[in-house]
Amino acid sequence: MKPKCLFPLFLLASLPAWAEVNLVYHLDLQLQPGSRAAELTRDILLEDDSDVARNRVRQLEYYPEWQQVSLLEAYTVLPDGRRVPVPASAVIDQPYSKGQNNPYTQSMRSLDIAFPQAGKGARVVYRFRTDSQLLPLQAAQGDFYPASVKNLRSVRFSLGAPASSGLKVAANADIREQAPADGRVQWQAQWQLNGDVAQPVPHFAYSAYRDWSALGQAYAQLWPLPQPSVAVKDKAAQLVATSDGERLKEMQALYRWVAELPAQYLAYNSSALQPRAAEQVLAQGYGNSRDKVALLQALLAARGIDSYPQLARRHRSALPLLPTSLAFDYVLLHVPARGGMRAQWLDPAERVSAVAGSVLPTAADTTPLLFGSFSPALMGSPQLPLRAPYDPRPL
Repeated sequence: MKPKCLFPLFLLASLPAWAEVNLVYHLDLQLQPGSRAAELTRDILLEDDSDVARNRVRQLEYYPEWQQVSLLEAYTVLPDGRRVPVPASAVIDQPYSKGQNNPYTQSMRSLDIAFPQAGKGARVVYRFRTDSQLLPLQAAQGDFYPASVKNLRSVRFSLGAPASSGLKVAANADIREQAPADGRVQWQAQWQLNGDVAQPVPHFAYSAYRDWSALGQAYAQLWPLPQPSVAVKDKAAQLVATSDGERLKEMQALYRWVAELPAQYLAYNSSALQPRAAEQVLAQGYGNSRDKVALLQALLAARGIDSYPQLARRHRSALPLLPTSLAFDYVLLHVPARGGMRAQWLDPAERVSAVAGSVLPTAADTTPLLFGSFSPALMGSPQLPLRAPYDPRPL
């Protein structure tokens, strides 16, 4: 069964960032068991020629396998106040042009909206709806965080969910809560901004998880068990053929090979929350960061080396207001200490050609895996072992 995926809310709702003034940015999200509907309204002022060039056509990207997109309304507001509707002939649904070289985005499509008479001083206004399938993890937590949209003026986020979902909400603004008679709860937060970069970016978080460890347990359910297939076992044996049975050398050989696989970029909380099976990654010869961690874990298991995925984050940005996956943009592979070798945290996401020899310690008593600029960002941030059940022992 093909895993369902979810384009992240903050990316779907936050199209590329430029200097234009976003007069209205309103998002209404309605959660149901296994699905969600999101309605977004954008009103963008075109102040100069570059704004016009970038916004004459707006693209709404989506994955048709698990998502539907429909345009509800679109028009240009001329400087004199006249409204010019977008004709049906100016709305085209076609393959997403920027994704054809990336296997993770090849199936994407784009609903392109061409605004008539878009010029300096005009505004482009559009309202659209997306209906998406959800993984249980995605239905139980999320963030509204339009970080890539600049010059925001009026921002409103509303969230609706069944009262039985047990969601907790938090925002860096006042929250209004309503409980209609239909068994649902509705929350709303609003921000009035002036485009000052010193103002905080609007942030609304919702989560049904009691703490970070509960989130780690939930994500662990998405992770494939490290049960290597015959093909994975054969590949592991081939890769360690010259390692003389030494555990550290075998780890080095397996790590280097996986790290060198092409890594198609897809942000952590993007559409591949759930890694593909190790044998599929092995057969296709590429993988995003989660895929490569899952493959390396299976290869290590084929050599009798236990390892555990671990959520981590690279950047020193503030933590989300509640336990949500936005806190993490990386998955590392933790290999516990054994014998005379210290614990390792392996990061096979990037190609390592020039420094492959220094990625793992060369002796049992050397320092654990170095992350370079990655290391300071991990200090003091949550690092959740993805074990089921969750094991709170420090690693």
